[in-house]
Amino acid sequence: MAIAAANLQYLGQPSPAAQGQIVNSGLGGPLSEALTGIATFVGDGASTTATLNWIDGVQKIFQRPLVVIPVLAVTAPATIGGVANQAVYSGVGSFGQFNVGQSITFAGFSNAGNNGTFVINARSTNSVQVTNSSSVAESNPQATGAVSFGAVLPAVYGSSGVNNARVLVSAANVADTAATTITAIISAVTATGATVTFSAAPANGASCSVMATLYSVV
Repeated sequence: MAIAAANLQYLGQPSPAAQGQIVNSGLGGPLSEALTGIATFVGDGASTTATLNWIDGVQKIFQRPLVVIPVLAVTAPATIGGVANQAVYSGVGSFGQFNVGQSITFAGFSNAGNNGTFVINARSTNSVQVTNSSSVAESNPQATGAVSFGAVLPAVYGSSGVNNARVLVSAANVADTAATTITAIISAVTATGATVTFSAAPANGASCSVMATLYSVV
């Protein structure tokens, strides 16, 4: 036998949760993207480990969208700030949302050398700078730049301390029936879930709830 996987049900959020769901508490920094949820496991009397899903074990928490913006022009390679082969792709606004170090994919330029995926070396409100020795000066309103923010691996904080979680009331507001001395450690964190290790096997059929707060680490 084994303890069945359980999904976090987030406090103050629609249930079930959906990929891309992010809470904004009005605070800055990582606290603006905190999700707190409770998952209730049912013991089998023998197992001490179980899988905790942030959503359903497949969808990724803090999934960021693919952002596509229009790019109107690109310059020929030049030395900028002592760095050779720098091409500047520009448009009207929107570039400020990207970060140095992210990859951006350009498409739609007539000159093939202007298309491709590059790492952002610098950026302003209206442009990004990348290393592209094959760029050709071109103006083209059909061109685009796309950045995928991807899934963010969460930082997890349990209710009883860092990565240590245990509560006595389930997400359904029903008191747990497992022994109150049982604690749980959260480990092996991924974008889809984590492993919960109980300090003792919950009794067969006994409920044991775990509460955790997730932070988006950007």
